[in-house]
Amino acid sequence: MSMTTEPKCDLSKRTDQQNIHRLNQQLNAIWRIGDRDECSIKHVGHAMAALIACGDWTEAVDYTEPWGYYPHGETLEIQKRRETLAYRWRKVADTITRIDNHERLTTRLIPGSDFGTYVTQYLETYWEK
Repeated sequence: MSMTTEPKCDLSKRTDQQNIHRLNQQLNAIWRIGDRDECSIKHVGHAMAALIACGDWTEAVDYTEPWGYYPHGETLEIQKRRETLAYRWRKVADTITRIDNHERLTTRLIPGSDFGTYVTQYLETYWEK
C-alpha cells in the first residue's frame, strides 16, 4: 500500500476570513496548552510578533524556555507540553509561509484575529531589534 501526500493548499488564495479563522484556531490551541501563565495571551502575542518579525517564536520576550524553570525538576508532562507547543508553533509558521504576503498578514489578518491587539502592539518592539 503506497502512501501519497496531499499537496498543501495555497493559503494566499483563501479569503481573509478563512485565514483569520485558521490563525485563530492555531493560536487558541497554543493558548489552551498552557497554564494561563506561561502561555498567557501576552506570551502568545509576544511569540507571534517574534515569529513575524524575527522568524522564530522563541525569540519572544520571556518565552525562550516555555515551562523552563521548575525547582523540583522536569516532569514528563512538562516535556510533553514543550513538544506540543513547539509542534503548534511550527504549524503557525507554516501558515505564515503559505499565506506568503507579509503586508496582508500584518495589516489585515493579524488585526482581525483574536490575538490581534497583542500581536500588533508588540510587533513594533520586535521590528526595532
